[in-house]
Amino acid sequence: MLTTNFQHFADFSNQDFYIGIDVHKKSWAVAIRSLRLQVAHLTQPPSPDTLVAYLKRKYPGGNYFSVYEAGFSGTTAHDRLCSLGVQNIIVNPADIPATDKQKKTKTDLHDSRSLAEYLEKKSLKGITVLPREQQELRALARLRISKSRDLTRAINKLKGFLFYFGFSLPGAWERHAYLSKRAINWLNDLELSTTAGTLALKEHVNDILYRRERLLFITQQLRNLVQARYCRQYESLISIPGIGMKTAVALLAEIGNFERFKDPDQFCSFLGLLPWEHSSGDNLHTKGLQPRCNRYLRPFLIEASWAAIRKAPELLLYYRKHAIQNSKQAIVKVARKLALIARGVVLKQSLYDPTYSSLQVTAKTGLEPHAN
Repeated sequence: MLTTNFQHFADFSNQDFYIGIDVHKKSWAVAIRSLRLQVAHLTQPPSPDTLVAYLKRKYPGGNYFSVYEAGFSGTTAHDRLCSLGVQNIIVNPADIPATDKQKKTKTDLHDSRSLAEYLEKKSLKGITVLPREQQELRALARLRISKSRDLTRAINKLKGFLFYFGFSLPGAWERHAYLSKRAINWLNDLELSTTAGTLALKEHVNDILYRRERLLFITQQLRNLVQARYCRQYESLISIPGIGMKTAVALLAEIGNFERFKDPDQFCSFLGLLPWEHSSGDNLHTKGLQPRCNRYLRPFLIEASWAAIRKAPELLLYYRKHAIQNSKQAIVKVARKLALIARGVVLKQSLYDPTYSSLQVTAKTGLEPHAN
């Protein structure tokens, strides 16, 4: 009998493959497209190594492009995929185009297919992925914000407890969120009518003291780490009126490299200091500040702006100019100017100059003299 020894070696050199990954904790739904066709769909363990091994076995020599949505999984998978030769991006879920049918029929299969399809069409834009060291510094800064909020809640719980039983802090202490050492001593000397009530009061006070101690420790460590990593940038920021240690640390921990913003508008949009407009035809509607932004930095800049107009006469004049119409909108404009000044001094690595308040913004540094 005539026999044939036929072997076929697949070669996909220079052929592009687009992989959409719907990431979950226990499994990944993966759709693979090439030449405008879906060539595979699979469910696999949540492992970049498993996916890359499958691609190299099934489509050896190909160019691999992948995408998944930003979420709980962070950027660990992204880093690993890139190290294995896959050109991966992470996208904001809100930036993924979707028809009405896609919104109503949502499954892992549909999500991965949509990601692969839009990736092949070049319709997706990845978010900026910060270096691992910057992400960990940012995580510590956000933990500090969380601890600060926990301390505020603990103090409010204490005030509510006292009010419930007919007590209240003396006037000067009641009006302030921070409890001084004298206020703590007064609380330690206070006794309720029963042992149980006094014990509950002591535990409220001890909880506040513990949270304050941990917050102080995290703040000190965070400041030291930021100063060691961004020494000159930190000095430039704290030279600006209104921007103190907390705001400077938050800006450097959240942003890191200010050069990643192409122009001042992109920077202000990231901070949520630009108006949100919804217009059609002759109907113009402004809905206030953009809801999509870095939700950690805007409160710092607004608070810094109130301090800045008290310290810098030039910023107070700018605030007064716009406060005639609306004081709340005026302070936001001051915050936007303060943010652009911060961007400018960091990029130039220079100290604050009072003339900056009368400068207009440019795409390069955010600061430039007005033309005569």
